[in-house]
Amino acid sequence: MLEYIREHWIQYLVGATIAALLGLGLSFYLGEKWSTPESVRAQHVEEEQSRLDGVDGEDTTEGSSDVNNVGE
Repeated sequence: MLEYIREHWIQYLVGATIAALLGLGLSFYLGEKWSTPESVRAQHVEEEQSRLDGVDGEDTTEGSSDVNNVGE
């Protein structure tokens, strides 16, 4: 068995390379096909930014223990 592998190691190397390339190609193809569309991602980002802006815009009291207000 080992003698056969030693004799045909180039074929094993070529086969492993082809398998890896096919796997990477398939994952890239499926990632492009089934990923979230750009418009939907942009909408999610916009919603998150507006949600965060609403949180940041709240009034804080002088005695707040918010670490972001240190030094103000």
